[in-house]
Amino acid sequence: MVTFLITSFLVLGLIAIAIYFWQKPAQSTQTYELPPPPQPAGLFEGETQASNADGDEERLLTTRQTEPPENEAERRERKEEVNAFLKSWQVSPDRKSTAKMLHVAAAADDADTYREAVEMALSIWQRGGIPDLSAAELQNLFTSEFWLLSSNTRSSGAGFVLKQTLSRASRELERANNPT
Repeated sequence: MVTFLITSFLVLGLIAIAIYFWQKPAQSTQTYELPPPPQPAGLFEGETQASNADGDEERLLTTRQTEPPENEAERRERKEEVNAFLKSWQVSPDRKSTAKMLHVAAAADDADTYREAVEMALSIWQRGGIPDLSAAELQNLFTSEFWLLSSNTRSSGAGFVLKQTLSRASRELERANNPT
C-alpha cells in the first residue's frame, strides 16, 4: 500500500516536470504598455458651468504659476485678484462656484487668503447660502484644496493658523453630518 502511494506521487511529479518542460516559450519578448492614466478632474466638473460675468475665475485658474511669486509686488497683486474674486463669489454662491472659489484661493498659495475663503464658505454654508452642497462635500473640498498649497505655506505660521481653522471647520461640519 505504501509502495503504491509513493509510486503515485513520483509519477505525478514526473508528469508535472514533463508538462513544465513541454511548455513552449513565448514567441515575442514584447512588453505591453499600459494606457496613460485618466486626467484628474475636479469634484464638480461634470455639472453645469457657473458663469461669472468678468471671467476672473478662468484668468486666475489659468495664470496659476507652479512656483510662488518671486517678489512682494506679485504676491500682493495675486492676493488682490483673489480677494476681488472672493467678493464676486459672495454675490451668488452655489456648489460649483464654491469649489472654484476654494480652488482659486488655494492656488494663490497664501495661507491667510485660503483661511479667509474657508471661513467665508463655512459661514455662508451655515446660514443656508449654499443649499446644494452637503457638509461632507464641503469638508472634502476644504481638505482637498488645502493640499494645493505649497509645503512651505502649509508649514508656516499662517499655515498653522489655517490648520486650526480647518480643524474647527471639520468639527462643525461633522456635527452637521451627525446631529445627536
